[in-house]
Amino acid sequence: MTNRSPRRLPEEIYVRRRVAAAAVILILVGLLVWGMVAIAGGGDDTSPSTSTPAAPTSTANAAAASTEASTRRTSEAPETSTAKSSEPAEPKDSCALSDLRIVASSDRPSYGDGAQPTFYMTVENPTTADCEINLDDEELRFEVYNLADNERVWADTDCYPSVLTGEETFPAEDERRFQAVWSRLGSQPGQCNNRQNVGAGSFYLHAVIGNNASDAHTFNLG
Repeated sequence: MTNRSPRRLPEEIYVRRRVAAAAVILILVGLLVWGMVAIAGGGDDTSPSTSTPAAPTSTANAAAASTEASTRRTSEAPETSTAKSSEPAEPKDSCALSDLRIVASSDRPSYGDGAQPTFYMTVENPTTADCEINLDDEELRFEVYNLADNERVWADTDCYPSVLTGEETFPAEDERRFQAVWSRLGSQPGQCNNRQNVGAGSFYLHAVIGNNASDAHTFNLG
């Protein structure tokens, strides 16, 4: 019997085998690389999961701060609302001298040399009852004081009768106005001779009825 050598397969078969083997190797290498990456990446998973809540925490803090501020505004609102909604006290249904509101003013804040001030008194009755005042007993007057030493330098009633005397009615929820002109000469009760000019300086005025006096109204004499 004659020995025959194995018949060689066509070349394209060997090429296919080599390609297939190479593909298998590439797949194995790819799987190996993927596995290593996955293992390496597993260590990094902890970091994102730990750091990721940082943003929500900030958001939560901001939300909490916003809520707190909102709560403060809400808690403050009733106070403001209460203050605004609180109704004014009912006016009195009776009137006495102390109930009258007296305001002093002048026609100018400052006066040049020789200019004589004109003073005003506004008397308001804020009650719902007329106020009956005996101005012979409760004298209505204008008084001027030196601002430097608080010394009284003049009153219109020192040398002349008050601008209003006798029984007077100050109507309910109404006001009355009075005025006087000052010559800039000093005076004392009953001392009306040889009156001297008070000179330049700063002074203040009180408008008074009895013992009810206005706040001080300041002015200057040049």
